[in-house]
Amino acid sequence: MMSMKSTLLNAVRAGGLATVAERASAASLRILGYHGVWITPGYQFGDCAFITPDQFEARMARLSRSGLPVLPLDEAVNLLATDSLPDSSVVITIDDGWATTHTHMLPVLEAYGLPATLYASTWYCEHQLPVVNVVVDYLTRAAGRDDAERIIAAARIEALPVDDRLPALRALGATLGIDEAWLELRQFHNMTAADLADAHARGLDIQLHTHRHIDVATRVDELAAEIAANRAYLAKAIGTDPGFAHFCYPGGGYHPDADQLLAAVGVRSATLIEEGINPPGTNPYALCRLLDGRTIDDAVFDAYLSGTLHYLSALRTLPFPSR
Repeated sequence: MMSMKSTLLNAVRAGGLATVAERASAASLRILGYHGVWITPGYQFGDCAFITPDQFEARMARLSRSGLPVLPLDEAVNLLATDSLPDSSVVITIDDGWATTHTHMLPVLEAYGLPATLYASTWYCEHQLPVVNVVVDYLTRAAGRDDAERIIAAARIEALPVDDRLPALRALGATLGIDEAWLELRQFHNMTAADLADAHARGLDIQLHTHRHIDVATRVDELAAEIAANRAYLAKAIGTDPGFAHFCYPGGGYHPDADQLLAAVGVRSATLIEEGINPPGTNPYALCRLLDGRTIDDAVFDAYLSGTLHYLSALRTLPFPSR
């Protein structure tokens, strides 16, 4: 069923206002954000965290058909800084480094010839464990348990020695009656070092996302060390250090001190998860995106690309006088 928001957006497009929005926002950079894809049967977990394979393929097909220029991130950031972007330029970004990014998303990007950037967090790549807090979230939600149980279980398992965490996750799943398809399919694993090297060799741009996926908003004092560890692991994994000049805030957690810290270690741009487009003059350390997902339909996706969402959001913030 079409949402009221989508109905409004379709009406705006039919009225020709989307074309006006696209012209008015032509100099702004659009950035699409993804994570992994959901391949585990049964309970459909996540939304923006795990889009379906079919929807991701359909999105890339739609983007390709749009005729909008899809640029590599580094090129787009450079052109945005000089106000010389091609009209309505788009960048594709993918966060975290889930195994399904390599197995399912990269082949789609290759099929459509679309450049993309992966912001890879590396602690779970190094240890090759499923990501504990996300697995616990999935298991408890699939079993219909409440948030309190999820929080307690995640904290308990994350406090265990590394070698004890997978057995604890499996035990929790057995207790909750959830089968282990998620484990067999590596749904919650990050890419291996070999996966990262292969993705890099096939043209996927690999960039920074901290080593341990920290919340920069509350742990900004750890940012420089996290970037150093992240950069060192990625350089070893892919066999080269291309500079790693771009970063994504894990979970969108931003701190104003991060701008200077990132600049000091050679990072030139950073993305948030806040929805928006990026006009010339945007702070390069606070770039906005559309975080795409299963609940984002084609009307919303198209409205982001046209700039319509940007102007509708601006209208909602105007101080209209009361009567």
